[in-house]
Amino acid sequence: MPLFAALLLAPGLAEAAAVNGREVLQENAALYLHKAQVRGTPSPSQFGGDSSIGETGGDAAEADGVRSSSTPSSVGPASVTNSVTSAVVAQISISSAACEAVGTAYRTDCLAKELQALVKKLPAQGEYAAAREALATASAELAGLSRQNRDNSQPRLRITVQADSETKRRPVSAVKPETVAETNAKALAILEDTTTVLLRSVEGNNDVALHYQRIAQALNSSKVLLRS
Repeated sequence: MPLFAALLLAPGLAEAAAVNGREVLQENAALYLHKAQVRGTPSPSQFGGDSSIGETGGDAAEADGVRSSSTPSSVGPASVTNSVTSAVVAQISISSAACEAVGTAYRTDCLAKELQALVKKLPAQGEYAAAREALATASAELAGLSRQNRDNSQPRLRITVQADSETKRRPVSAVKPETVAETNAKALAILEDTTTVLLRSVEGNNDVALHYQRIAQALNSSKVLLRS
């Protein structure tokens, strides 16, 4: 059974997956990295998108498509549930561990693509819609930031997480060495803004707010990647 689907069925498994995914990556980071070519035809979208999207505009086009789509990309509940929220939290934790396995120059693009993959698993309607929109916006902004400072002299890296095999991760790109500190600082600000948006979007709805607080807290823990 795919990891995300399994997590929906077992909230306890979600928490375990979050911890185990990080521990495994920290111990065996080198086993999860594969270099991909900087240039060339991009791989077809793992989510059924058009494989003809060019290298220059692919990230932006796909991110904008996710952000503006009104059609749910996956079946999900109209109301928040502990199982779905636990799955989202676990996925963010695994994503953080995956991005921790690459150098600081790659982390902004890594987080952009990890959030993009998560967004595509969330329903675009119902009580998770605002969270999906906030995460999609963050992904698009991080991707744009990475593109502005991209270092095409460095190889793209593909991260494979054995515990999360159903998420087909796209290769991540580095930013230029002289822009790493500034890029990551701006990326950090994007994550901070996103956590604020998540919390404010459900003010006055205590039942939903508890779930959004968990998602915001998980996203907040990713900020350490951009400070190192």
